[in-house]
Amino acid sequence: MPAADSITREAEPGRQGLWLGILAYRWVSFAWMTTLAYLWRDDFTRNELAWAAIGLTAGWNVWMTVTRGWERPVVRWVDLAISFGLLVVSGIVVDEGGVVSGSVPFFATAYPATSALTVGAGAGVGAGLIGGTLLSIGLALSRQVNGSPVAELQRDQWADLVNGVVYFFSAGGAMGLISQVLDRTSEQLRDANEEAIAQRERAARLAERDSLGRRIHDSVLQALAMVNKRARELGSRPSVPGNEMQGLAEMADRQERALRALLQSEPEPQPLGKVSLRTVLEASAFGVTGIPVIINPVGTVWLPAGHVDELTAAIRQALENAADHAHASRVTVYGDQDDGEIVVSVRDDGVGFEYDEDALRQQGKLGVLKSMKGRIEDLGGSMRVHSAPGRGTEIEFRVPMAEGGHR
Repeated sequence: MPAADSITREAEPGRQGLWLGILAYRWVSFAWMTTLAYLWRDDFTRNELAWAAIGLTAGWNVWMTVTRGWERPVVRWVDLAISFGLLVVSGIVVDEGGVVSGSVPFFATAYPATSALTVGAGAGVGAGLIGGTLLSIGLALSRQVNGSPVAELQRDQWADLVNGVVYFFSAGGAMGLISQVLDRTSEQLRDANEEAIAQRERAARLAERDSLGRRIHDSVLQALAMVNKRARELGSRPSVPGNEMQGLAEMADRQERALRALLQSEPEPQPLGKVSLRTVLEASAFGVTGIPVIINPVGTVWLPAGHVDELTAAIRQALENAADHAHASRVTVYGDQDDGEIVVSVRDDGVGFEYDEDALRQQGKLGVLKSMKGRIEDLGGSMRVHSAPGRGTEIEFRVPMAEGGHR
């Protein structure tokens, strides 16, 4: 099957418009042929043959329209054969010499050109020119069977014949050229789409790799580097306390589990200009010693890249405060989104304290106010502290999910 036929079956919008245009011309030219046959019916010498040919053509066109027969190569060539027959019949149904004399309208009129258009649209320039050639032969035969051999035609009769031949060749060849242009454009569009898909897939793989690399770097590799550094420091001492070695072992164990979780997790596409909240939380917890830090984000939350530095610093300050002052056994960092805001909560089970901003200012303890609350408010967010002696502490940060709320 020619390549053009396989492309035709894909039913591109441009080709469908082409087929509909040819179908409209087919029915208009058939209606004109039928109208002229009715008006000049008394001049036909073989009325039965004329109307039988019209009836056959009508039934064929109905079947072609209903079944979209033009999409099948065999049907297109059968259609061409029917038009060839109409041209020959045109020389049989009128008096001898009537075809070239112009005493009656040419029976087939312009209808046979629809077959050249159909063949050209379906199979390209070559098929269109073949269709034009066959129709031209049929046109010449219409003169022959009507008693006007081609060799005996006068100059004006030759001009009329050549005019019909040019008409058929132009219809088939031009439509074939249009069809090939549509096919080439369709192929180029498919190639461009396939290349775009391949580029997107490559970009997605690179983004996944970069995302995983950042997460490993932010959470695991840096912690392992700290383990290595701390182990070297301990190794230089004459004796090492057991609790120090136990702490290193626990840190290495946590990072091993974190690495396994990262490698097993399914990477998600990263929106442009966004950073995963999990990455921010893990980066904030890096290097915090003296207390286990549990990172617990809920689902996938994307943070504007412009918020990362300030939010990371605020969370880090909250974790260091818990490690240095809370005497807690652990601290948990939660991350979620709520009503257009990103919510980060740092909770510990330590000794707690009375949170009084005025007292903190008077005492010069500005870590909470500047390093945490000030940073969050600069992002257009807010900070709340829930604590009491003996009941632990929870610090909640809320920042807008969209940038633009900076003070």
